[in-house]
Amino acid sequence: MIKYICPDSISSLPIGDCTFNGAIADLMDKLFYNRINSDFARKKVYQETIDAYRNRVDDAKKVIGIWQGEYWGKWVMGAVRTARYSHNAELKSFVRSAVYELLTCQLPDGCISTYRNPDFFTSAPPEEVEKVLGRRLNWNWNIWCRKYTLWGLLEAWELLQEEPILIAAERLADQLITSLERTQSDIHDTGTFCGMPSCSILKPMLLLYRYTGNDRFLKFADFIVSGWKRGDGKLPDLISNALAGKPVHLWTDDPNLHWAKAYEMLSCFDGLLEYYRVTGDKTALDASESLYHLLNQYELNLLGSVGFNDQFVNASRIMESITEPCDVIHWMRLCGELFKITGKAEYLDTFEFACCNAFFASTFRDGKWGLRGARSSGHHLRAPGQAEMLYNHCCVNNLPRGFINAAECAVMCGNGAVYINFYFPGECNTTLKNGDPLSLSISDGYLQNGEVAITASAASPLTLRLRIPAWSRESSVALNGEIFTDGPGFMDLMIPAGRSVIQLKFDHRAVLRDVSGVDPETLHPWYALRYRSDEQGVSSESKMRGTPGTVVQVGPLMLARSQLIGNTVQEIFNTPSLHGKKGQCTLHPVKIPGVFAGFNAEFTAQDGTKFTATLCDYASAGNVDTDEGDLFSMFF
Repeated sequence: MIKYICPDSISSLPIGDCTFNGAIADLMDKLFYNRINSDFARKKVYQETIDAYRNRVDDAKKVIGIWQGEYWGKWVMGAVRTARYSHNAELKSFVRSAVYELLTCQLPDGCISTYRNPDFFTSAPPEEVEKVLGRRLNWNWNIWCRKYTLWGLLEAWELLQEEPILIAAERLADQLITSLERTQSDIHDTGTFCGMPSCSILKPMLLLYRYTGNDRFLKFADFIVSGWKRGDGKLPDLISNALAGKPVHLWTDDPNLHWAKAYEMLSCFDGLLEYYRVTGDKTALDASESLYHLLNQYELNLLGSVGFNDQFVNASRIMESITEPCDVIHWMRLCGELFKITGKAEYLDTFEFACCNAFFASTFRDGKWGLRGARSSGHHLRAPGQAEMLYNHCCVNNLPRGFINAAECAVMCGNGAVYINFYFPGECNTTLKNGDPLSLSISDGYLQNGEVAITASAASPLTLRLRIPAWSRESSVALNGEIFTDGPGFMDLMIPAGRSVIQLKFDHRAVLRDVSGVDPETLHPWYALRYRSDEQGVSSESKMRGTPGTVVQVGPLMLARSQLIGNTVQEIFNTPSLHGKKGQCTLHPVKIPGVFAGFNAEFTAQDGTKFTATLCDYASAGNVDTDEGDLFSMFF
């Protein structure tokens, strides 16, 4: 194993040492069962992913290539992490069988691909594509698919530690590099979206280098990164552009921003942070931090994610929001990885807001399926079958990893302390580096009323570093009855050996915020089209808001009205706006079935407006599989 030159200052605990309880755990368990552990998951969902390597239809149209080849890797990565999280020996055994089933599809030269022509790296010229398909597409996802296949193999190897798996992964990567060299193909010019999907193979390539010590993979990673330091204006030039401090939507003068894909770009920066760890190249870290700040300023939407409908288009100025689960999951990943490296609390504040809103909204409450696009009012966009598949979709297949990413960030260790970052109800049972056992139990209440009790059992005195969230204007922490106060950031609390009880109380007053922005219809026609319709062609225009409004936040939660909690369409969409009226909201927590947090709310405004309403957390307002178009709204 090659050691990091720049290791993280703060580390996650082993997956499974920290687990959630309550409503979050219930949703996770349903998702893990329906998508990974059930007979349906194994015989339909998984089977479709492995069949893609036998059918090899991704380049059947000859002029473009699609992406069936991404799903096996994504499914296996979710299964590996679920097996660890749940300590599920049967699932671990199934992962082993899935890997060796895949290896029967490996060609003699090492290639594992869903493309019949493994050397097909770019689409045909636009005019040829149009002749065949009737429209101009530049899709080619060959290397992107192999990225996920490689990554799935590596995560399976980490779980199983069986040499044939690592050998197969090494042969796969070696064959790809050889093929690029033989065909004189520059990876930056392959695929689609300015090579970003292809170049996102950077992360698993670096993992493979660390596991094997094979310098060829590091040199390939060096080549990918060098193409992002060009400084000559050729897109995407990720490092040069991010360090220049320009908003992503201004990286080119071309008003057509089709290339500025959120999911793929964030995937590349995930690899850049790994590159920093492996090589010590500070520009990789600096560019990643710069991108975070640029996205936070120009692309952060009301749902806590970034971009508008999977594109970076200055989304912060847009009143309405659409975000893909893939985007919010990788936004959370960027924040989590930056926190591990830097220890800056702001990254956790951003992670938590994204997780509690856009991410939690993305899984249907029955755990069977999820969204293609989360929206701020009306109804969400249901994920369709994708890439000519029935049971797999890029966003849905990413959901298990998103939940476990959150669990990995909840409790961490580093700098001589145990960090408690998130206060979702759960348990932590781990062994510290000094060999001491540590048990933590976190109560429910954080999302409902801002109050949390933590019971800690420590073998010896230690420092707990408690995150005080930025949204809490006043906070108090009591250790065994002694009260402390501190502002946002981290509070260090020395606890003695034995059992300690820590009680935290955060400022849980509602905050009303007036919001306004451009109507998405004023954007480039391509975005206006996607704004109006989902993949099923159902018009969403009537409930998408372009006029100013007011939103309500309490703690890390955005709130909403919804038919799921008894609100009528009339009160959801047709009550007078609070915008500009300097309103106030008083919340009274109530239990409502099927939601993370419910409230009875009293609204008052300076102009005399008064009304009451039942509210719930935004994530629970629309997370059902329904054709109801007038389901919820976060606007008041």
